[in-house]
Amino acid sequence: MTPENRTQHNSNKDVAVPWASNKTSILHVGIDLGTSRSAIASSNGAREVMASLVGWPKDSVSARVLGASILVGDAVLENRLALHTCYPLNAGNLAFTELSGPEKDASRKAGVTLLDALRKASNPRPDQAVCAVIGAPAEATRENKQAIVDLARDAGIDGVMVVSEPFAVAYAVNALENAIVIDIGAGTIDLCRMAGSLPGAEDQVTVFRAGNYVDQRLAELIREAHPQVQFTSNMIKLAKERFSSVVDTENRALVTFPVAGCPTKIDITPQLRSAVEELVPWITQGIQSLVATFDPEFQHRIRNKIIVSGGGSQVFGLQEALEKGLEALGGGRVTIVDDPVYAGAQGALKLAQEMPEEYWSQMRR
Repeated sequence: MTPENRTQHNSNKDVAVPWASNKTSILHVGIDLGTSRSAIASSNGAREVMASLVGWPKDSVSARVLGASILVGDAVLENRLALHTCYPLNAGNLAFTELSGPEKDASRKAGVTLLDALRKASNPRPDQAVCAVIGAPAEATRENKQAIVDLARDAGIDGVMVVSEPFAVAYAVNALENAIVIDIGAGTIDLCRMAGSLPGAEDQVTVFRAGNYVDQRLAELIREAHPQVQFTSNMIKLAKERFSSVVDTENRALVTFPVAGCPTKIDITPQLRSAVEELVPWITQGIQSLVATFDPEFQHRIRNKIIVSGGGSQVFGLQEALEKGLEALGGGRVTIVDDPVYAGAQGALKLAQEMPEEYWSQMRR
């Protein structure tokens, strides 16, 4: 049965799903579970991206004003002054696995809540079993695959498979052999070497300097240059996402930050470029290490098929900066995916749709 026929077969309301009680069809879902933002894509056409953030009201007044006992996604950012907030992932890993006591319980609850919100965003019908492939940072998939599966099942997802985010991107763009796929996220930069089979630990490199590191360095550099300026971490992140560049352009990164409560326009172009540029050597070194340990006859192939995705891939001039950085290491050809926001989710969805129905049954045993 072809994947297309299988999907059509699974969407038939008259077909029972024996391993999921009271379900008569399957909804396939791809989830890109990120440290800062997460995305879903489902076989019914639903797509959504949201902040990987959960919040609880600080007190009874906050609960009354917000009208909810828990918030998830971008609503948390908008109301964060009235909330206790929690990112379920930290530095590319599940935060609760490194905590204890009440903090561990709260962090785990946040993970379930986020996955439940992503499941609901796929708009499943009551009669549909949700079968999801979850792309997660390589560190999370290396150490905590079962923990992610458990969180997903507690969130009401019936069938779960966990893969690394770069592998999901590779599946989306059909780059499953002779390629290096790079996912630049908030907590980590994950590099994965594709050789026509499922990648092993030796095929992956994780850099623990990514989007959040750029935010931290940008804040430090701005404080050095403009010590009187006031800003929050969210203001820094928004400025980075709007203006990030690693090349000289005529456009200036002009932001308005308060100084003693007075809105003041400042130019952060040199600070922003400097912070972003710090990532380039780390990425090129990761690429070189994957090339150097590959079969010598095929090294030139993966060197010339480097694919970059994730939120950090949208930095203006990144493609040229990486290729320039690789010149001293033997050269390389870099491309940026067309849809970096949803590439991981779309690849995970494609994998979910092409998985035999028997696989989901086996996963439930």
